[in-house]
Amino acid sequence: MTGGVGALDAGSVPASVLETTVFGLDETTTIFFAGMASAALGTVVTWTAYRGYARNASRPMLFLAVGVAFLTIVPFALSHAIDWATDATDATVLLVVTVCHLLGLLAIVRSFRRPDSR
Repeated sequence: MTGGVGALDAGSVPASVLETTVFGLDETTTIFFAGMASAALGTVVTWTAYRGYARNASRPMLFLAVGVAFLTIVPFALSHAIDWATDATDATVLLVVTVCHLLGLLAIVRSFRRPDSR
């Protein structure tokens, strides 16, 4: 049996139709600029949260800043640095990004705790 439910027959579609372009950019460039935009916006949110920590000595704001940084800035920087500097596989890069996201979420969850609770 060939072609289960949801299977696509891409054999008859020219390769140029399968490529995705946004604003005339190829997929790799589009993904890079989308990641850069996310990292730039994450930098603004991280900096704002850090200023809240510095102004009010609020540890939850510090954890929020760290969490947002690990969700946006760190994975973008690490994934491109690893891809550029090593011969790591896509699975390795994805693992690094996933670990960064996990650490970011843990920091944000930690920021929800009340400062006086143990």
